[in-house]
Amino acid sequence: MKTSIYMRTLLGVASALFAYTVANAQTDTTTKHTDSTVISPLYFHSQLKSMHLWRGLAVTNTATLAIDGGISTRDQKLKAGIWGGYGLTGVYKEFDYYVAYSPLKNLTFAVWDIYNYSTDATWNNHNFFDYKDSTSGHFIDVSANWKVSEKLPLTLYWATVVHGRDRGVLNQKNLYSTYVQASYPVVQNKNVNFDLIVGGAFAFRHDEGYKNNFYGPNDGFTNIGFKLTRVLELGKYKIPVSAQPSWNPVRKAGNIQLAVDLF
Repeated sequence: MKTSIYMRTLLGVASALFAYTVANAQTDTTTKHTDSTVISPLYFHSQLKSMHLWRGLAVTNTATLAIDGGISTRDQKLKAGIWGGYGLTGVYKEFDYYVAYSPLKNLTFAVWDIYNYSTDATWNNHNFFDYKDSTSGHFIDVSANWKVSEKLPLTLYWATVVHGRDRGVLNQKNLYSTYVQASYPVVQNKNVNFDLIVGGAFAFRHDEGYKNNFYGPNDGFTNIGFKLTRVLELGKYKIPVSAQPSWNPVRKAGNIQLAVDLF
């Protein structure tokens, strides 16, 4: 069953990564470390956002607390983690897990299992362990992220939904909806950094008589905008903040997300 394949793959990678990290940690105990910059294989971050904006979609318009944590190899090439989002009104809820691998410095492949179990959802989200094509509330997202070079810091991103909640109107087949994006840092290493973002979506196949995909009623641009970032200094604390306006022509919508990195 596909359920077993996806679950076994994700759990297998996570288990192997955990065993590898523990082995390295045990080896490291034989050597005294005086360098305070040694990277821990565990990571945990949190962010507070005015909304959850994802690939041009307003997943929720309510203030959201997001967390990202997991385990990685010491060279940071392989990591497995969880991502969670919780709307402060209690309606929006999301629990994802992922595996990411970076064979090269500027190239990262990732597999995400995304599960939105918001109370106002219109899809099945009452069985976390349901991975059946036609009924699952999950969707499996496979992506590649490539930064051309340091001299040409253009970043290209590709993500395709390969399983789950991407079945179209008729719920007869996977649409393989795909999101592609190009981003470029116009201003870097300044008081305020400025990045341009252009993204769009399409499906490799559609239901007969329909043009919809996971991201909207038809193929086209779903995320045109920019991102402003800066670091606020409050005493000895440095707090990254960002503002990201986004226009979505396919859905005839526009949104702006404000975010503060808590830690």
